[in-house]
Amino acid sequence: MSRPVYILVALLLCALALDAAERRSPSVHVVKRGDTLSEIAVRYRVSQEQIRRWNKLRSSRIYTGQKLKVGSPARSGDWYRVRRGDTLSKIARQFAIPVYKLKAINRLDGDVIHVGQKLRLKSAAPARSASADDHDEEPREYTVRRGDTLSKIALRFDVGLGFLRQLNKLKSDLIRPGQKLRLRASRLEEAVHVVKEGETLTEIARRYRVSVSQLQRLNALVGDRILIGQKLRLKDAASTVHIVERGDALWEIARAYGISVYRLKILNGLRSNRIYPGQELKLYSDRKLEPSGPRLATYVVKRGDYLAQIARLHQMSVAEITRLNKLKKNAVIHPGDRLKVRPMRWVELSEINWDDLQIRRADTPKIASDNGPYYFSRPRNKRQPSKKYYEPHPSSPRQTYRQAARLWREFEHKVGSMGRLSSRLEGWHIVLDPGHGGLDPGALVSARDGKGNRLYVVEDEYVFDIALRVYVLARLHGAQVTMTLLSPNHLIRQSEPPTQTFVHEKNEVYNWAAYNQTNKLSAWPCYNNLETRVRIARQAFANAPRGRRIFLSLHADSSPKAPEAPLVLYYKSSKGRVDRVSRQFARSLLPALGAGAHVRGQVLGVLRNNPADVKVLIEVRNMAYRDHVWALRFEDLRHRDAEKVVRGLLDHAASSTLRAGY
Repeated sequence: MSRPVYILVALLLCALALDAAERRSPSVHVVKRGDTLSEIAVRYRVSQEQIRRWNKLRSSRIYTGQKLKVGSPARSGDWYRVRRGDTLSKIARQFAIPVYKLKAINRLDGDVIHVGQKLRLKSAAPARSASADDHDEEPREYTVRRGDTLSKIALRFDVGLGFLRQLNKLKSDLIRPGQKLRLRASRLEEAVHVVKEGETLTEIARRYRVSVSQLQRLNALVGDRILIGQKLRLKDAASTVHIVERGDALWEIARAYGISVYRLKILNGLRSNRIYPGQELKLYSDRKLEPSGPRLATYVVKRGDYLAQIARLHQMSVAEITRLNKLKKNAVIHPGDRLKVRPMRWVELSEINWDDLQIRRADTPKIASDNGPYYFSRPRNKRQPSKKYYEPHPSSPRQTYRQAARLWREFEHKVGSMGRLSSRLEGWHIVLDPGHGGLDPGALVSARDGKGNRLYVVEDEYVFDIALRVYVLARLHGAQVTMTLLSPNHLIRQSEPPTQTFVHEKNEVYNWAAYNQTNKLSAWPCYNNLETRVRIARQAFANAPRGRRIFLSLHADSSPKAPEAPLVLYYKSSKGRVDRVSRQFARSLLPALGAGAHVRGQVLGVLRNNPADVKVLIEVRNMAYRDHVWALRFEDLRHRDAEKVVRGLLDHAASSTLRAGY
């Protein structure tokens, strides 16, 4: 072979080698005008310290046109060698692969990894690649492999060891290769059933394999008469056990029973804070070690209360509440009576005196109401009388905004004077977007109360109340919070009795003076001007630090195909492109939102081009399910929904602080 040919071959081989090396080398980001190191770190889901180390930077100063190494792209079947400062969750975020899957691939028992350790990244992809694993459905079954143990499987799939035994009726931890293990309970194993149209007591008893007499006893039923939307207890629980229902969260169960989350996890073999519907949680290790007996609370009967409703609020059967209070069969209760109940503290309104937030000024007339209070004016009807009923919008968006802004300033001052619950959200900027409003009521559903009376619930009226409660709690934890909508005649409202449902008033306005200055009909919030909410967010985030901007849109839609539990939606384009940072944020909210909560990607206008670092839409309730319609009517349970959202924010802020190394 001639010398020139040798040289040509050598050059080709070098080029191929360099090309391969380039494909294996860390990904590169070219700094654009306005970029900051923290923003780039968030975008590529790595830490600032990692970028500084990879690029040998002595500070966070960067310049336009600079090429920065921002991570190592992985291909299917690739390996990753652990470096100093790495954690399992960091690696999982970098390669867009769930922690449980990373553990499963590498057969890891825990989160401990070592510098130099090689981790397999099968099916992983770079965090910004559109081809990453976008599946949000969690596995419901697992086939045992050689080398598996029950504790390894529980850890890998984020299921409590005790729950895994309960689901599979295991008397020991002995398992064999090929054995199929269930990872989630079916609806038939849950503790409650909400009656649907056309169902009979006999049919329900047959489906759940219980006797009609048992259902009658547990729910104090006389005969076979049941109502659509009625919640039936299917099994009784010992006072030392809590059966998880949809929406229950570990942190609130621990708080209710006066137990630490850590203790509750130890008692039930839990490695994380995720719990699941139907799971039986032990509250005490041995009742003999609890000389005072199970923890109970006292409930004072209110006007309009009845025994089944009180039992439902405290996740008890009527049989249990009757037994605890030594009541006679079909006993009559009266306002002021004191009943022993399970201590479900989410039916209390925290340690805050919410009445202190009512406006008491001579120039702001307050109007008392069962579903108020209202200011300046109140709805003509005392409650929503039908599906089609509404009270029209005022003539002037500009004048309505001025009144709403005045009321809001007084409310902000009240919140600011209440002090702090903590400073855990200090430095965070949050935009709260109550869904629908103005001309758009959202979902409007009919239901029946516990006595069979027809009533109607309007989505936008109730999620606005939840958003206000989130606003107050987030402010009291130190956050700066902006609302996208304001009301000209109400703030936080009560529901005494809950049959007095909120009336659909088309009077909410966008929280933007210049926008309402046009005074046009098109200024009223409606489905075709959603981009206004994004523009309000852009203004609110103008001076906010990158990495600490959160956008939450709160809804309570009616969607039979969605779960009977909170649903967190992140942005996913029609072409399948995913906002991965927001998806990770959505998943991180699940433990706080409670058992059964899901995440899903969807094309949503309010999230498209949104400037927040993380932005999601939370369906706090799903009004396709009668039980959720029932819950929205109760002020206590709306407050519980708000606390769940804020707990998720606190968890996110804490984990972000840890990742940043503050």
